[in-house]
Amino acid sequence: NYHWYLTNSARTKTFLIDNGMTGSADMTPELMKKMTGELLKSGLSPRTVDTFQRILKTFIGFCIREGYGGEEKALKVAGVRLPKHEPETFTRAEDKIMLDALKDRPRDLMLFDFMLRTGLRLAEVCNVNLDDIVDSPTGSYVRVRQGKGRKDRIVPLDTTSDKLSDRLRRYIARVRPRDTAQTALFLANRRDGGDFVPLTPHGVQTLMKRLSRDTGVHINPHKFRHTFSTRALAAGVDVMALQRALGHTTLTMVSRYVHYQRDDLLDAWRQRRD
Repeated sequence: NYHWYLTNSARTKTFLIDNGMTGSADMTPELMKKMTGELLKSGLSPRTVDTFQRILKTFIGFCIREGYGGEEKALKVAGVRLPKHEPETFTRAEDKIMLDALKDRPRDLMLFDFMLRTGLRLAEVCNVNLDDIVDSPTGSYVRVRQGKGRKDRIVPLDTTSDKLSDRLRRYIARVRPRDTAQTALFLANRRDGGDFVPLTPHGVQTLMKRLSRDTGVHINPHKFRHTFSTRALAAGVDVMALQRALGHTTLTMVSRYVHYQRDDLLDAWRQRRD
């Protein structure tokens, strides 16, 4: 996807040629603004234009760090104003439908339960190894290695009412294959060269599409993360703590979760005393 946005898109190619650009150092703040404006005028949605700009900034930033040249000011050009949408989350009823449908598929049941209760990104879930599940004197947690932005972090596994760590231990002892040299927490059902292989993001997305079709519940990777975040805030988790658990660099990224879901709002109003 990054390669397409940067080089293969007809719009990118045309802009580079029209402005005589041959390298990262040619991208000035003025050209960044010009490209953004032209993309918007072409009829692309603000979200698509935002994707073009974010990927371009990521690439320019990489080039600057690696010494290929580029202007830091180009990275500070204002982003596209996007329409605000409430993050899509699972209802409790959808949780039950989804997890009930997986009761005879213990690996997938554990996988989706894990995603609901940790909020990890899809790639991070697939990268979790057995030794990343840690039991410490102060509680159990999953260690997320080199997540987005290359920042390690930890995410607690248990609450006072739910012990995900217990279910993980049972999964590892009873469900996950033992005759393997692989260390990934979640393994694919297929073997390669006689051994199991780690479950991939593409494999998880395929599972989600099938489960969506079978249950009628709209399922996608970010919906798990949004659900985790929204419920954590509703349960009283501190915003700063949630920021660290999610691996966000700023509170701005967390602020979109600071909202009441419909049922929470109605319940709060029913309990008002004034």
